[in-house]
Amino acid sequence: MDHSGTHKRETMRIVVCHVPAGAGHTRAAQALAAAFKDLPGSHEVILLDALERATPFFRWSYTQGYIHLIQSAPFLWGGIYYSSDFGCCAGPIRSFSRLSNKLQAKGFEQQLIELNPDIIAGTHFFPMDVAAFLKQRGKIASRLVTAITDYLPHSFWISPGIDLYTIGSQEGKEDLVKRGVDGNRIHLLGIPIDLKFGYKQDRTGLAKKLELDPNLFTVLIGSGGTGTGPVDELISMLQKITHPIQILAVTGTNTHLFHKLEEHRHRISHPMKIYGFINNMEELMDVSDVIITKPGGLTCAEALTKGLPLILVSPIPGQETRNATYLERQGVASLVEKIDRIPGVIGQLQEDPDKRRLMKEKAVHFSRQDATLKIAQLAVAP
Repeated sequence: MDHSGTHKRETMRIVVCHVPAGAGHTRAAQALAAAFKDLPGSHEVILLDALERATPFFRWSYTQGYIHLIQSAPFLWGGIYYSSDFGCCAGPIRSFSRLSNKLQAKGFEQQLIELNPDIIAGTHFFPMDVAAFLKQRGKIASRLVTAITDYLPHSFWISPGIDLYTIGSQEGKEDLVKRGVDGNRIHLLGIPIDLKFGYKQDRTGLAKKLELDPNLFTVLIGSGGTGTGPVDELISMLQKITHPIQILAVTGTNTHLFHKLEEHRHRISHPMKIYGFINNMEELMDVSDVIITKPGGLTCAEALTKGLPLILVSPIPGQETRNATYLERQGVASLVEKIDRIPGVIGQLQEDPDKRRLMKEKAVHFSRQDATLKIAQLAVAP
């Protein structure tokens, strides 16, 4: 690998960048950093929050501001997403975004220059755009690897100077080519997820550990790391199912939602476990028969790796809508646009084991269980 301009050192220095805009980008970066550390050879791996030295307002806008926007005005977010990706507004918005990045990212730029890494890998477009700008100016000579965390790309993921792109769909790869990216730089490897999702655990033993009934049809409700989505509505709908089920509801960091569900637990006749922010989602997936979730790229990739039938609800206009429609077209997910249809969809799966088996087989076949390791191997390859 040519790293002219970097310091000569025996240990390869790898920086994995992320932005805490929702939990998915961070989880992907953590998984990728762990994969780099597991590679043979001597690697110094640094996990870097690209907003660590940003101005307070800029950091807020990417984190709490983003979450507030998608919760209170999702269609406004959708308008921003699509107008910045297509049409006459896309160019000016991208130019403004790049100018804003340059003004607000001085601290992050200095970090990259000081670290002078051999490789910079990123799971969010912001740090990779900054790194590409530095590389164009000759400030760094790192190999730049962008791991796209949705199945279809937005134009913001594309920056001059990026050496390698990885993506989770052939359609997404073709889209990048149409947008002008050299096809030789694009690798269809999948979305990086924690390697632990690739290991199947015994359902009976896990159910005992988690104090669940292994014989009950189990519905897992995901809400992302920040606890967004109509979780309480979904639970009310599941109450209409007459066949026995048990419910696992994950509320992430949304403590208000957690306490609300706890207060209303007595209204639910089905057994239900409520979890806050957890680090054992792979275990909950292994004891479940189906997951109802918003279509974030990471959650979908994790569930597909587990062979878990996906029911997608309430996608955020923009990246989640595109994930949902793409996965439904591939036959590995069901997009339910009206919450009141949930009992019927769950009932069909519960009563038709052959349909469940077919969905599981399609999910496993579609998933790319070794995506994270392959992305790391690609990044360090000569």
